[in-house]
Amino acid sequence: MKRLPFVAVVLAIAGLMPLILCACGIVFFSSGVPIPNLMMAFVSYCAVSLAFFGAVHWGLALEPAPVIVTSSADRTDITRLVLGVVPAFVGWVAAYTAFAWMPVAGVAILAVAVPLLALLERQSWRMGALPTGYMGLRWIVTAVTECCLLVVLVARLF
Repeated sequence: MKRLPFVAVVLAIAGLMPLILCACGIVFFSSGVPIPNLMMAFVSYCAVSLAFFGAVHWGLALEPAPVIVTSSADRTDITRLVLGVVPAFVGWVAAYTAFAWMPVAGVAILAVAVPLLALLERQSWRMGALPTGYMGLRWIVTAVTECCLLVVLVARLF
């Protein structure tokens, strides 16, 4: 398995900026008028990020087969494909819930889904199915994302 390129680290950290800016705007902006649009931007970006994390697994499942095939290779590919699709679906449910019903409900769905996916990825990492350095970066991105989600939840509920 290849090492994680440095540019991936830089881009992952830079990718957190829209999330942080939206969260700060939701928490610190005093007028109630633009908040619904900002909440939708926040939920949409989190949903897209969740789908992107799933896409990592989809890409790994579709990479060329290794020279040495183990007995669990088919099961690993099926797990990767499931991890590739389910986060996108959950992100869509969160975005639709936020749009059709209540933005805070979409944030709550994402606040559960983001760390849950990271825990599932940790299991894949332990089996050697993810590149070196991926989980370190993933934990940083997950921690920042989860902090933003929880801060927005607390700010909107209380």
